[in-house]
Amino acid sequence: MLFRAFYRDTEEGARLRAFLQSELAPFPGRLNAVWRFALSSALVIVISMTLQVPSLALSLIMVFLTAQENTVLTKLSGILIVIGTSIAVGLTILLIKLTIDYAMLRILAACIVAFIGMYFMRVSRLGSIGYLVAQFVLYLQSLVDLPVSPEMLVRALLWVWVAVTYPVAITIAVNFLFLPARPARLLTDEMRRQLDEVRKQLEAVRAQASAPTLSTSAVARGVLVLHRHLAFATRGDEAYERDRARHLGRIAAIDRLHTAAAHLSQLPTTAISPEQRDRVSALLARLDDLCAAITNDNRFALSGKWISTRASSKPLDSALREMEHALHAIAQAESTPVLVPAAPKEGLISADAFSNPMYGRFALKTVLAALLCYVFYTAVQWPGIHTSMLTCFIIALPSLGASSHKGLMRVVGCVIGSIVALLATIFVFPYIDSITGLLLLTMPIVAISAWIAAGSPRTNYIGIQIIFAYALARLGQFGPTIDLTEIRDRMIGILIGAAVFMVVSTLLWPEREGDALKTMLARLLRSVANLARAGKGMGDIDERSDAINKARLQGWSMLTQNREMQARVALEPGWQYAHDSVTPEITTSLAQIQETLFAVNWLQIVVQHAGSSVPHPMIEALEAFRERAVERVEWLASRFDGTALIDPDCSLSDSLAELDRCRSDAGPEVPRGLDDIVSAAYALNERISQLDSRLSMPAA
Repeated sequence: MLFRAFYRDTEEGARLRAFLQSELAPFPGRLNAVWRFALSSALVIVISMTLQVPSLALSLIMVFLTAQENTVLTKLSGILIVIGTSIAVGLTILLIKLTIDYAMLRILAACIVAFIGMYFMRVSRLGSIGYLVAQFVLYLQSLVDLPVSPEMLVRALLWVWVAVTYPVAITIAVNFLFLPARPARLLTDEMRRQLDEVRKQLEAVRAQASAPTLSTSAVARGVLVLHRHLAFATRGDEAYERDRARHLGRIAAIDRLHTAAAHLSQLPTTAISPEQRDRVSALLARLDDLCAAITNDNRFALSGKWISTRASSKPLDSALREMEHALHAIAQAESTPVLVPAAPKEGLISADAFSNPMYGRFALKTVLAALLCYVFYTAVQWPGIHTSMLTCFIIALPSLGASSHKGLMRVVGCVIGSIVALLATIFVFPYIDSITGLLLLTMPIVAISAWIAAGSPRTNYIGIQIIFAYALARLGQFGPTIDLTEIRDRMIGILIGAAVFMVVSTLLWPEREGDALKTMLARLLRSVANLARAGKGMGDIDERSDAINKARLQGWSMLTQNREMQARVALEPGWQYAHDSVTPEITTSLAQIQETLFAVNWLQIVVQHAGSSVPHPMIEALEAFRERAVERVEWLASRFDGTALIDPDCSLSDSLAELDRCRSDAGPEVPRGLDDIVSAAYALNERISQLDSRLSMPAA
């Protein structure tokens, strides 16, 4: 009752409810992912139970670790898992053969291998191989402490290899043959989803009704998702690699449409004129044509000139005109395709792999924490809590915030999975006497875990832990069992491992992202300044548009990185006492910088719309205003990272007054777009002034 009252009636409960609804909401492809998880898991359970392949829990977690968001990543992760496991098992057998009679030498050699593996994890794009080698070698060598013969030990190690590799092969086959999540299809679905959001905003305008607010954060995430899908599509499809320029043009146009729709969502609901209604209807028809072209992979074309040339100072007309220009731009780009050079490939090893001491410190901390857990559960003769040592590797991530987040997700998932296993043991397992009954019980749990695992990175690890905790407790043997000690031991081991790793990471060379929060905010502000100056001095329209699109993408990317970093820093131990960590001032500053980015982007849009119709005096006044705005934004950025020396005192008031005077001098026959430019300039000035005022306030 108390939790229900908290969940319903308090502000924190409302935020929790909104968070859970967001994390568990369906999205394109999520249900298909659940079906693939379920089919792969069912096949693994039946095969392991029928053929009595040990370590079924390990096999099930391999299904969840192999299956990724698309077929390209699934195949890559499967290959890396097989390579890493093969190396780990081979090295473990070699170490045991050479050091089985020398415990100290065996542990030392395993620690050296684990150190090299974790070091490789930090410095290479193939770091997951090193991660698997480090985790498996240090854990598998501990099996020597069990009272088993050398022959049985080797057999157990070889069965571990089988239990890992065959589920990987099944998962890859299922993901390629059953409802495959091909990157090209994901790209198409995401484009259509974003266009559907644009359509909803336009339909709300035509019906003179309100629509859900479309935030700039959603726009930023959307364009980054499109670029991510395109990157994988070009790897798995030669046609997409050949037509990469066309798809980049589509992404840029959809980004503009999405941004204009976000601007529409912030406008008050007002009556529209017959001409505006006709423009909205025309836009909806063109959006249908674009969706059809994307679905059928045809080229998008427009017939006739249909962009409105009538002058208007209404914000609605500016947003509609931007949508018209975006559709015109994509039609023009697809009619005259150009070649875009492929992005240079990164090396397998980081440039600072052997010069940055943080990599070695990270590997040393991880191995030390795991070794402490190993010594503890060996000393107290409690092998059931061996998960403490594994936890140290599982939650080992570069920053304290990321490690805390993964540790929290591991604990939450394990608690849920353990409770499910406990309830199943008490109420269901006594009545199960066949594999059919086992599947009827297990598959709903797999489906729920898969639904969570297919979600966002903020919570997807909970789903993996739920099914692993349940499988480890209930599927560890080839028959019914009522032993509950596995549930208890696993939970205690995870808590011990998480505590030991966080203590070691906090005390020894802590990598706190909180120290870099203000630096990241400064980089975000400088990306705002780069967007404001993008296209300056470029006479060619296409060249200027490309420069603006690149600067816009950089701004969205930096905005997303800042939000993700703040979420991680909030979980760092002791962040409440660090001046550079998440505070209400930092959070508010990020929100204001986001609005400044949006205002700069809109100013660039309306300037592009005006084209050559802007009088020369007003062009000079506009360039002066933008230069002052850039100087002010860069000054604010320097205040965040502490590099500022002298306030440039570049007030925007005089530049705004000159811009307004030039607009008045244009006379009653105002060229289209001039009022939009002045309005956008005033909005940007307001955003910069608000941010400047906040930074000028004395610290509390």
